[in-house]
Amino acid sequence: MNIPPSKTFVAQLPPESSAESAKERISKKVYSAGTLQYTLRGLVVLFLWLLWGDFAFTFFEQIFGRFIPLYLKDLHASNSLIGIMTGSFAGLVNILFLPNISQWSDNYRSRWGRRIPFLYVVTPLTVGALVAVGFAPEIATWFDIHILFHLAPAVSITTVILTLLCTLVVSFHFFNMVLVNAYNWLLRDVVPLELMARFLSWFRIVGTVSSALFLWFVFPHVIAHRKEVCLGVGVFYLISFMLMCRHVKEGEYLPPPPVEDRPGILKSFAIYFRECLSIPIYRNFFIAFVLATCAGSCAGPFTVLFNRDTLSISMDNMGKVFAWGSAASAVAYLPMGWLCDKYSALRVVLLALVGQILGAIGTYYLVNDKTSFLICTLIVAIPGVGWGLGSQAMTMKIFPEEKFGQFSSGLNVFGCGALILGNYLVGQFMDLVHSDYRMIYFWSAALFALSIFPMFLVYRGWKQHGGPHHYVAPLPKEHRDIIFVGPPA
Repeated sequence: MNIPPSKTFVAQLPPESSAESAKERISKKVYSAGTLQYTLRGLVVLFLWLLWGDFAFTFFEQIFGRFIPLYLKDLHASNSLIGIMTGSFAGLVNILFLPNISQWSDNYRSRWGRRIPFLYVVTPLTVGALVAVGFAPEIATWFDIHILFHLAPAVSITTVILTLLCTLVVSFHFFNMVLVNAYNWLLRDVVPLELMARFLSWFRIVGTVSSALFLWFVFPHVIAHRKEVCLGVGVFYLISFMLMCRHVKEGEYLPPPPVEDRPGILKSFAIYFRECLSIPIYRNFFIAFVLATCAGSCAGPFTVLFNRDTLSISMDNMGKVFAWGSAASAVAYLPMGWLCDKYSALRVVLLALVGQILGAIGTYYLVNDKTSFLICTLIVAIPGVGWGLGSQAMTMKIFPEEKFGQFSSGLNVFGCGALILGNYLVGQFMDLVHSDYRMIYFWSAALFALSIFPMFLVYRGWKQHGGPHHYVAPLPKEHRDIIFVGPPA
């Protein structure tokens, strides 16, 4: 098999036969990620661009998660509709499209790599969808006056706005689904694995700082100035992320399977789920991730409503409380990254799940005003960091490099499958308890508790496959006997 020459980023190694290059390799540390090789300076440049892209992305994505629940509530949408639009739509597009897109990306080859071309295409589309959300009332009003008034004059403007929002939200979820996953796959392909946990800690810190700045300066104005916020943040993100894509280079990959050997779309869909579920350690990780994600993601929109409608916290104070929680997370990321490297991400995740349970119970019983909510937010930030950073580091370490896009996307596919039902059920649950938003913490505590057992099975399987020093990622049966000759992963 002919393997393309190594592609380098910033620093290129001289030929190995050179005596001078041997001295350089001894005196100067070189970091590798597949065929990519970095000096310390090249690694710093790579990290700066990736972190800048994450800063812009986090700032941009905050609009959707924080703005949509409040906006829908002000339009008199039901709790069930809020849950569906903020979570279930995302789950549906992930299940329908991500299996084939992940395999497509794993097998895609171009002069720009196998991940960055996807980012180039979907980033402007994602920005366009969210900017249109900000202008939805104006677009819906124009459509109602010039078109719908002549066809169905009895339809209310609120119905038109909600229908348009549903369409735009589905579009946003689809494009953002591709963007988020391709970005995560890119990290696995270009960041040296030996530095992954520490890089992810900085990655999370930058994202947390970005979130805190948004919550402090932008969130209080997101309702009153929705058009300006959506447009301004969207343009900033588009420019920033495109610059990152231009400066981050992918390496060379092993040739993909021959076209004639690749299955069709439907068969590929079936193979995807069979392979993802065929190995116990991955299957248990998916189950634990589903439960923990439902505990946090399904609860997210209703914690915002708990603050505003139950605790009567103003938008300005709410933004500041969330910002302080983000700041506490930023402080915890570096030591948590060190813990993940020293004691393994799996151990950190197990302890973090216990902390999440205690935090949800404590919030339910102890939070009655802005001050108590701030205190609980600061405390719960620590296990939240442990789960977020630890679970991401786990994906980089336990999934096989050859099919990383496929197995990594499995977390989203199975998690979002549960979110489709989970977001509907939590909306029904909120209606059942007559919008007693405090009960959302009971929901979270129960689901976090259920996730501990399958995560323990993941830990046991990890030990069986080699543990911290000799772990070998198992491959599906169809690929165990395939031996690739080429550059190391």
